[in-house]
Amino acid sequence: MKKIVHSDTGDRHDLRERRKKKQRSPKMQRRSKDREGEAKDWFRLGTFHVKREQYEEARKNYQKSLKIFRHIGDEMGQINAKAAIASIDLKQGNYDRARETFREVLEGYEKMGSPEDVAGILCGLALVDAYQEKYDSARDNFQRELEIHQKIGDKASEISTLYNLASIDIHIGDQDTAYENYLRALKLMQEVGDRFGEAETLQKLAEIDIEQRRYESALKMLQKALDFWREVGDEVEEANILDTMGFIWLNQEEWPSAREAFQRSLEIWQSIDDNYGEAAAWHNLALIDFSQEEFEAALEKHQKALDMERLIGDEKGMATTWHNMATIDLDRGDYRAGAEKLLKSLAINQRLGEMASEAMNLTQLGLVAAKIGRVEEGLRLAALGVSILESIRNPTASQIRPVFDALTKELGCTKEQLNSMIKELQEAYQQDGGRSLIDAAFGED
Repeated sequence: MKKIVHSDTGDRHDLRERRKKKQRSPKMQRRSKDREGEAKDWFRLGTFHVKREQYEEARKNYQKSLKIFRHIGDEMGQINAKAAIASIDLKQGNYDRARETFREVLEGYEKMGSPEDVAGILCGLALVDAYQEKYDSARDNFQRELEIHQKIGDKASEISTLYNLASIDIHIGDQDTAYENYLRALKLMQEVGDRFGEAETLQKLAEIDIEQRRYESALKMLQKALDFWREVGDEVEEANILDTMGFIWLNQEEWPSAREAFQRSLEIWQSIDDNYGEAAAWHNLALIDFSQEEFEAALEKHQKALDMERLIGDEKGMATTWHNMATIDLDRGDYRAGAEKLLKSLAINQRLGEMASEAMNLTQLGLVAAKIGRVEEGLRLAALGVSILESIRNPTASQIRPVFDALTKELGCTKEQLNSMIKELQEAYQQDGGRSLIDAAFGED
């Protein structure tokens, strides 16, 4: 969402010189007894510190200007200084204080300020509400801001506010209204000739289309954006869009189109030396091979991704790759090989503290153990994994639970026995992270 920010211009030497001048200005103004000029200098110095993200220094300078404005009875100066201080509170997360000051400033601007001033404060209030998840109030303030921009014909600010409204809509799950607001923003961008904004908005619309499974509409939006990024030579955006289009075709089982998109994306990532993008592209191509049961080809591509992740030190990516490779082994019925890869994924996830992924690894290891005849040991591992997922309220737990319940039923385990076992397992997990359970399930007979 739009934030109240200031751009930083000029080289470091110029900034130092400007700062020296601002620091001298209040003294010079005091000599001339120009109190209004002194207050304005402190205000400008505060703005300088904001640009450098030196917020406490900025606050002190704004407060000095506010004190002088009060002394000389400059009401507008006081309002501006308070607005600047509230903006700092917003940046620093002091939301209640920012809201209180913004409301006070809004009253002043409504009496003495310009429509642009009022719109700016409404935006500040809306941001405070949004950060505190008070979305109804945020939407109301953004809507009031929008009406002002429309009235004075400020299309650039109108676009920005429509984006903010769409963000609120997304947060509250109202995708239809978000879509309408993005469409309105798109029309304005086309009117003012903002082609970069137009391409970004087309991608936003495509995201919602994908969420709602309107794949043909999404592809049309993405193709228009792709044409623009190619025209301006932005290869990163081109590759990102190709990846998204590839996933749409993958879901529709249009393998040739998906493969072509992922292959072109891979070539771009390689040409610009983007190792993360290249690793992801190898994964995507492996997904097509896996979907078509070309398991050896899929493993080969996952291995290339793994090599790239090792090179760049992407441990989280490595854990995912080991998991994907294990899935292929398990689909082929090679349970021992799959278990070995799951153990490698587990070791990384435990080291990184990725509890959800760790729990999934443990659960899958339990199911694999049951497949190779270690049913009771497998149940214990699966029970530990499911209990961790449920403890962190991971939605995957509800998807795994039926399989786990079937395994429990097969062993004739009562609910009381299961609860007692889970308590015992959690205690053991605290001691060795499940190592003893894994040894029992996959160790030598």
